[in-house]
Amino acid sequence: MSRFSIGEEVLYRGERYAITTLTPAEPYEYRLVRTTPDGAEVVWALEGELSKIERYTRPRDDTQAIRGTRQRRA
Repeated sequence: MSRFSIGEEVLYRGERYAITTLTPAEPYEYRLVRTTPDGAEVVWALEGELSKIERYTRPRDDTQAIRGTRQRRA
């Protein structure tokens, strides 16, 4: 089963891409697209070359630095 789905944003070689197509059988290959100043860029990548964008998937409490936020009750 594939780790990624169509429409998901992923990192490939340090750049953000969107998945548009994937092959139906292993080894899964993904068709990726991104926008560049020169227009659209399309590449094919293997599943092992991709990573999730962690700031979307890893929870973090980043509101403590905002003045006026209240502490959570235990």
